[in-house]
This record gives sequence, structure tokens and C-alpha cells, in this order.
Amino acid sequence: MSIKIFLPTNYFYLKRPCNLYGQLHISDDNVVVYYVVDVDNNKCNTESSNMRFLGAIRCSDSYADSNYCSAHDMMLCFTYNNESPNISLMFTGITPENLKQIKLILYDKQIVRSLVINGYNTLNHWTRESQINDECDFYMLARLVQPEPESGTFRKSEGLWFYGSQPLCLLANLPMQLFKHIVGNAFVNGIITHTVIFKHYKEWQTIYAAGSRLTNIMIDRALGILLMFLLFSLASHPGDFLIQISHIIISQLYSLLKVLEGSPIGLKLNIHLNNFFLDCFKYHIELWSTFLDLIEPIVRQVFLAIGAFGCLGFTYQIALLADLISIVGLHAHCFYVYTKVLNNVGVKGLTVLWQVVRGNRYNILRNRIEAHNYMNRQLYLATIFFSAILFLFPTTLVYYVVFATLKGLTFATLAILEFFRRKILNFPIEMFLKCVKKGFHEIDCLRVLDIPLQKQLFFNHRNSKILIFVYKLQV
Repeated sequence: MSIKIFLPTNYFYLKRPCNLYGQLHISDDNVVVYYVVDVDNNKCNTESSNMRFLGAIRCSDSYADSNYCSAHDMMLCFTYNNESPNISLMFTGITPENLKQIKLILYDKQIVRSLVINGYNTLNHWTRESQINDECDFYMLARLVQPEPESGTFRKSEGLWFYGSQPLCLLANLPMQLFKHIVGNAFVNGIITHTVIFKHYKEWQTIYAAGSRLTNIMIDRALGILLMFLLFSLASHPGDFLIQISHIIISQLYSLLKVLEGSPIGLKLNIHLNNFFLDCFKYHIELWSTFLDLIEPIVRQVFLAIGAFGCLGFTYQIALLADLISIVGLHAHCFYVYTKVLNNVGVKGLTVLWQVVRGNRYNILRNRIEAHNYMNRQLYLATIFFSAILFLFPTTLVYYVVFATLKGLTFATLAILEFFRRKILNFPIEMFLKCVKKGFHEIDCLRVLDIPLQKQLFFNHRNSKILIFVYKLQV
């Protein structure tokens, strides 16, 4: 059994009477831990308002005995004199039966406040959430030394002058309030529920309400406004850009189908099935081209919408661009779905008919493949269908591989956009800047160093002297 006492370093050398405030914790293995967080010199102290009175530091001349400490409801009592350079432990309110050692751990409050644990800074995260491992002394200490949060969910004005100005804050939130009102409409909400822009709007609102990434939000809006001005000032006809991109995609698909019309990379495709696929896909592309011509005025205005979304933030522009890519590449996605269904039918047909040709069948009741006597006409039909599907399958497989690759490229582009969209909001920019300035410390970097003292400290417990080991937390 042991006792741990966490004490600020400057209090260890403090030689004046004062009261000690903090918390007491008893672990499952009966280790008594005292967390001394603050002192009170008969002055108003906000940090000690929610702390428990633990004891005091007294001059050895005024210290009486344990009865004196019990009468004043003390859990700890340190004394000092003119001869010793530091204070000494004289009394503990809760002492284990078999006390073996006492550890006095000195720490710097600023270092503990700057700890980064599991990607979160203790100052910005733990003051709002209590998801802390109570069995870890450092976790508990880091939570206790945090200053009292101000009224409200979080302090927006801390380190961000932008949120400290009420007019600027209202002006910055005006586009977002307008967009929130539009999204709240039942008709609009039903249309954009499954879009990336709506998904990003929900994520953005969650991050903004938490208040943990205000610096990211400011940078996001600044980049969005900057890009908006660049688009409107440098592009003379911005809507023509999207139209040109759409026609380029259509022409490239025509070129791809033309390559498949012959013998791509030396493959011998079935002529009749290949011509059927080409006619179907070309007709589909013509329909899509006609549809784009009809909605050309609307598409021209989409570019203006992308620029206007800069008022909300650069990430909103990325989200809208992702939705636009999904719409422009819709016909390629349809081609992928068609070829995937045909390929699955071919694979399933070959698998089933192969068992029939071999004279086997799948027994559903016993969940196994077993021999079966088929009639001659059944084997004849199975052989014909198996041969037909086998010779047609390479053509279907080539089309499936081509359009699956095209679908994969589109998916990779959307994944890259989503990666940047989320990183802009979730990347700990403020924490990174403070790490560069040595303002944050990883909890794994903490070191517990032994402090050599001029005179060994002892604690009298049941007529025996218990050694007091003094350590210091450093990074």
C-alpha cells in the first residue's frame, strides 16, 4: 500500500502558511492519491472554488499534533522551518493499514494543462467532456488543473478575435443562417438528403457546435471567399467551362467505345454481342448528350453556385463539386451497373451449368454437391447453354473490366475530394501551431525524475518512519 501526493513544484518550496485545495482519489488497489491543485492565501481564487479543502501548509512552530489537523478537517498537513529548504509531510487523513512508501510527485501546472492525449488537448476537450480513465493518475491530474470554463458551451473569443466581435460574427454567420433556412425547407430537404453537400452540412454543424475547430472554420471560410473572388474575376464565362468538360467526357466515351469496337489489346470478342453492346451504350450516350443540351442553361448557373458557396466555406465548394462530378458521370455509372449485372449472370450461369455438365447437383437440404443422374435432353440443353455462355463471357468480362475501371477512377476522385474536405475541418491546426511553438506536449513524453534532497524526508506512521520519495514530472 502506498500514498501518492501530486503537488505543484513551487508549493514544495513555499514557506508561508496557506490552505491546500484539490481532490482525493482511492484506487481499486487501495492506493490513496492526493491531488493538490491550488492554494488559498485568504484571497478570492476562482480555481479553488470547486475544489475540496485538503489541508494546509503550516510553520512547524504552530503545528500541534494530529488532533489539531482532525479538528480542522485536514487531509494533508505540511510543515516548514528555517533550516530545511522545502516543506515536510506531517499528517495524512487517510492512511492505508500497511503503508510501505509515500511518493511526493511535483508537477508544473502549465505543462499538465498543455498535454495532448489521444489527439485532444486537455484544455479544449476535457473541460467539456469527462471521457477520462479515472485509473490513470495523469489523466485525473490533467482534468483537475484545467481552469474553470466560462458560461456557455465553449469560449469562442479565446484566441480568436473574429468571434470576439459581435458584428463580425453576425456578418460571418449570415450566409450560413440563410443556407440553414433553405435546407430546412421540406421540399429542398427531400431533394438534397442524399447529396454530399447535405452530408457535409451536417458534419459542419456538428464541428461548429462542438467549438473544437474554430480556427479550421475561419481558414475554411477565408479560402472559400478567396476562391469565389478568383472565379468571378478571372473567368469571363465560367459556365462554359462545365459545358466543355461535359462534352469532353462524352467524346472520350465515344472514343472508348470505338476502341472496343475492334479487337482491344488483341482480344477476339464476339461480333454480334459486341455490336449489341455498342449500339446500346451509344444510344445511352446520345440520350445523355441530348439531356445535357436541354439543361445547359441550368448547368451554366451551377458554376455560379460553386462560387457563391465560397461564403459558406471552401469545403462547401468541394462538396458541391463532388455532387457535380457524380451527376456528370451518371451515364458511366449506369454502364458499370449494366455490365456488372451481365457479368454476374454469366458467372452464376457458368457455375451452375458446370455442375450439370459434370453430372452433379447442389443439394439444398444437405448443403453439399452430390452426383445426380440427368436425362439426355437435360444434359444436351445444359451443354448448349454452357457453351454459349462460355463463348460470350469474354466479351461481357471485357466490358465489365473497362467500365469497372472507369467507375473506380470516378470513385477515387470523389474519395480524394472527401479526404481534403474532411481534413480541412478536422486537422488540428491550432494544436499543430502550438506544437511547433512547443506549446503542447504528448502524454507519452512525460518523464518522472527522482529529485535528490539534502535531507531525506520521513513520515511517522505507527511509531515507524516511512520513506518519502520525491519525484518531478518533466517533458
